[in-house]
Amino acid sequence: MKRRPVLFLLIPLCIGIILVEHFFPTFIIRNHYSKHQTQEQYYKLIIKEEANPRKSTIRYKAEITHYLKDNKWHKTSGDIMIYFSKQDSAYNLKYGDEISTNSKIVPITNQKTYSTFDYKRMMKRQRIYDNIFISQGSWKKLSENKGNPIIAKSKQVNHYLKQKIINSNLPKDEAAIAIGMSLSDKTLMDETTRRQFTSSGLAHILCFSGLHIGIILIVFDIILKLIFLGKYKLILFRKIILLLIGLSLCFLVGLTPSSIRVVSMLAVLILTKYTGRSAYDSLNSLAVTAFFFLIFNPLILFNLSFQFSFLAVLGIIIFANIRERLVIREKHTYLLNQITSTAGMTLSAQVFVLPIILFRFKTFPTYFLIANIIVVPFLSVVLITIILFLLFGDIIFLGTILETFLHYQLYALKYLVAFIDSLPYSTLHF
Repeated sequence: MKRRPVLFLLIPLCIGIILVEHFFPTFIIRNHYSKHQTQEQYYKLIIKEEANPRKSTIRYKAEITHYLKDNKWHKTSGDIMIYFSKQDSAYNLKYGDEISTNSKIVPITNQKTYSTFDYKRMMKRQRIYDNIFISQGSWKKLSENKGNPIIAKSKQVNHYLKQKIINSNLPKDEAAIAIGMSLSDKTLMDETTRRQFTSSGLAHILCFSGLHIGIILIVFDIILKLIFLGKYKLILFRKIILLLIGLSLCFLVGLTPSSIRVVSMLAVLILTKYTGRSAYDSLNSLAVTAFFFLIFNPLILFNLSFQFSFLAVLGIIIFANIRERLVIREKHTYLLNQITSTAGMTLSAQVFVLPIILFRFKTFPTYFLIANIIVVPFLSVVLITIILFLLFGDIIFLGTILETFLHYQLYALKYLVAFIDSLPYSTLHF
């Protein structure tokens, strides 16, 4: 503890957040829209997240910015979930669009008939308390580009890249997997594919996460070391390049909060790893990062994405010395050493993440250890192929080759996951 004094602040902070969230109101927001609700109230809303198609509706996350009173618009605040019918034209809405509606605000409730999951509490921890179910003709689009211009540009690039994969010759299910793995959008995946990846203990590879960013940075680090011959004098230059690559990946996936958190944590590891510092320094730096995230947004402590990313990196740090002793190092086999090291880091992360999976989802993927050992090293090849396809897919001959390689890789991945899912007792339920 003396070597990591920030823990004296971080641990009491986490305990305090848990107690306050459990016994007291979770937040105080000035001028929250709930203070101005009436039976027939008009609101202005700004779209904050892209469309999420569901079975019969289209869901968006939005922020209420104004309410109408005495024929004048008054400022207010507060996030809310809005739902459109699939027959509506809401697919045309995008981040930063401003709309108005007089549809009734409905409190979020749990559907106990279908699930025991406390959805209401989960949304409450995100400071979202209500839904708006918007019927046709009860809303209109007012303007565009009301959001953050950097985020808006990021989402435009993300949408362009998704369309590039969708318009390719890849089968629909393979394109959906590629988009989820590289661009953090799982809305195109069918339920069967999601279930198979979940029961195989590989659901984490369907969404662009810290694992993906870490793998890509490791691959680029290998390339940079080969180019610069691993010279110690160029270590700072390599670190800067890796951080820029990490930020670029954040931009490509739409600057989602989860990707920003992951890159921030991985940036800490990069800064400590290449300065020759010990795992204790990395642990202290990670604690500092978590402390600042919690200061700015205390309720992020209950966010699954934050828990997964933080615990995964924590596992990588804690088991660093053990991996160094267990991983076989062979001379003149640098690439093999990097692959085994990557597999070791993945398993370290999974050990710390597994308790959250058991507690939250009440399921245990029996073959998750074997599945991750086999798939994670292969995942690096798939991710790099996807990146190359996005960069050079428009070049006629080269694009065809990359698309063919990507098709076979995704097909093999699907077959492997389906095989693991078909094994007896692939998933245990509690």
